[in-house]
Amino acid sequence: MSHPKTFGPRIWIAALALAAVLLPASAASAAVAPGGVGAQGSVALADVTCLKQCVDTHKATPGSTVRVRGLAMEQVSQVVFRGATGPIGVPPLKRTESVATAVVPTGAVASRPYVIDAAGQKSDRSPHKLFILPTTEIPAAIYPIRGPHELWEGFGGARNHGGADIGAACGTPLVSALPGKIEMNKYEPRAGNYLVIDVKGVDADLIYMHMRVPSPLKVGQLVSAGQPVGNVGDTGNASGCHLHFEYWLGEAWRGGEAVDPVPFLNQWEAESGPPAARR
Repeated sequence: MSHPKTFGPRIWIAALALAAVLLPASAASAAVAPGGVGAQGSVALADVTCLKQCVDTHKATPGSTVRVRGLAMEQVSQVVFRGATGPIGVPPLKRTESVATAVVPTGAVASRPYVIDAAGQKSDRSPHKLFILPTTEIPAAIYPIRGPHELWEGFGGARNHGGADIGAACGTPLVSALPGKIEMNKYEPRAGNYLVIDVKGVDADLIYMHMRVPSPLKVGQLVSAGQPVGNVGDTGNASGCHLHFEYWLGEAWRGGEAVDPVPFLNQWEAESGPPAARR
């Protein structure tokens, strides 16, 4: 019985070398996993969210600072928004490997922005639309959790609860309910990652506890209502993902008084509506 001929090791090595020479560059690049960084380091965009002068997480105004997240963001040369007469590209303010920031230009309209790298390559568009609204739409107050949520426990009660526990999925965006200034940004074994906001024009403090990671905001930084401050988490002494929210009249823990935040929360939700309601 005859057997097919086999190639020796040297012939196989030569064949593989020849294939590597002849293989088109386009075929090699096609092997890169979707959504990753290409052979030339092309950028991959994950999302664009509002950081400053915001109406909501995906609702900005002309002059807003936005955060662009993704891969190879240090290579971004332009962040491109849609304009009434065509694309409007702006240079990034800052760049790291995973984040770039930019200012929304005058004339930008609602769209899914994209970025261009130093080699002129375009990324895919953001998976979420970024709405561009007039500055008059910046809310005076807004519900602090921008996603599905439910009240788990209110103020006081048998265990003298000092705030309101609001359940939401870990990672749900948190925003400043009122304009103010960051007063504390710390970790404590019971509170976990927590943030204190000194409310503008009112002798009051807002406290956010159990955040997933420390807030990126710095002590002394000014925030507007609707500006992202962090994400729901379960750090510290927390059973499940939730926001422990407190409203203090006067200085928190420094002579002030914690009051029931639920009436304020109900009012803010009625005024601002659920996350998808404001356009």
